[in-house]
Amino acid sequence: MSSMPPGDPGLLLPAEVPALLEDIPGGDHNLLPVVATEQALAVVVPMWPVSYPQPGEPDVLQLFWNDDVVAEKSWESEVPPEDLIFSVPVEKLVSGAHELRYEVTGTGGMSPSEVLELLIDLAPPALGGERGMLTIVEDADEIERDGLTERYLRNHGQRLRTEVPRYTTPVAGDTIIYYWDDESLDENEVDRYEVGYEDISGPFYIDFESEMILQRGDGNRYLHYAIKDRAGNLSAFSKPLKVAVSAGARTFPLPDIEQVEGTGGQLRLALNDLELPLLVVVPADALVYPDEALRVEWGEPGDPGYFSATTGYEGQERAFEIPVQKIAAQSGITTKVKFVASGDKRHDYPSPAVDLFISPLSKNLPRVQLDGVASNNLSLSKAPDRIPVTLGTWPLMADGQFVDIWVTGALNNGGDAEPFQVLKDYEVKPADLIGGIGQADDVVVLKSYLQTLELDVRFTLHVQVRFAAQGVPVNFPLLSPTLIP
Repeated sequence: MSSMPPGDPGLLLPAEVPALLEDIPGGDHNLLPVVATEQALAVVVPMWPVSYPQPGEPDVLQLFWNDDVVAEKSWESEVPPEDLIFSVPVEKLVSGAHELRYEVTGTGGMSPSEVLELLIDLAPPALGGERGMLTIVEDADEIERDGLTERYLRNHGQRLRTEVPRYTTPVAGDTIIYYWDDESLDENEVDRYEVGYEDISGPFYIDFESEMILQRGDGNRYLHYAIKDRAGNLSAFSKPLKVAVSAGARTFPLPDIEQVEGTGGQLRLALNDLELPLLVVVPADALVYPDEALRVEWGEPGDPGYFSATTGYEGQERAFEIPVQKIAAQSGITTKVKFVASGDKRHDYPSPAVDLFISPLSKNLPRVQLDGVASNNLSLSKAPDRIPVTLGTWPLMADGQFVDIWVTGALNNGGDAEPFQVLKDYEVKPADLIGGIGQADDVVVLKSYLQTLELDVRFTLHVQVRFAAQGVPVNFPLLSPTLIP
């Protein structure tokens, strides 16, 4: 089949080069791949529309590469299709822009073809910067100081972003091939990134994803790349960027708590033996980065006595004091104690928690006193209408603790009397810390209540103290005098 070009009926169709790459947006036009320059270049000439060769009046075709005739054929009979395949010698396939055309001379005169412009690029991309070495885009100083850590990946979208220095000259279709090596220039390819037309102004980023990083393990790693242009020219490998990787999940040891008994995560603190200050210590082998802040969590939010210690004890960066009232508030319960490293991106890295049982006070607790009791007897006839009750101070006493005092006894008919509430949810005040509760004779048992009780029988004053509003009550020693006439 033959035809004339639709645009200019005076020109024959251009020659065809099957090896040419298809054009892409923003890419080089009619680009010849490098591999096609390694042997003679095949050219196909379309059959021209007017051809009447005969003996003595042949059709003559000349193929031009730029201005040089590189092939010539003539026919004195019908032109067979296989005769329309030509080649351009290898020595002509040098780098640069070229023109390919042909002329056919026959009985009707000479007819030229359209020119086919094509491009041969044999120059590999030239890397920029310091031999093209990748640069770290985000928090490079952290990588320099700490290496590539799990914390870094967590804070940076689970990837390490690097930038390719500007190279000469980016063109759509360039492919950046990047590597992550155990040894320098091992060429362990990670992936490929094709530069699109919209990308050629840069910057060019390479993101190394955390999944790949974790799969390839910890240790020194070498990050580099090469650029292959669309023609197939490969640049030199970039200078490797060395990164120390320790991206496995960071694990912390348990916190150290002074004055405790037990092993591992099951510990016991006896309030009877407590000596202040009580310190919780972050072990020296816990990896904490310079820009991280440490704190100790005593209990959990919502627990009685929950406390977050953020200031080191007397300038010690890894030792934290727990206030006595917070310790006492956990009396009789098991609380969780851990330390937390907080990064600059507001991520928390907690240690495993210790389960710490706070055994309640049972020693040196004061016994409640009732005015008028002598030899463990109370004379009802000698008692005033309002009988003062006092309670002395106790270990770990602090304002904000809660006290209940009540009286029980037997009725004259032998049944149990309704308890008499002396104090209910009484909150310890700062003044109570000096001499105890009831020093102003404002805490009393009413004589009228005692008059309902059976004589010559013991009645009892009970005391419970809660070291926090929702804390476990601690029973103080009872006072059980005999009620006499």
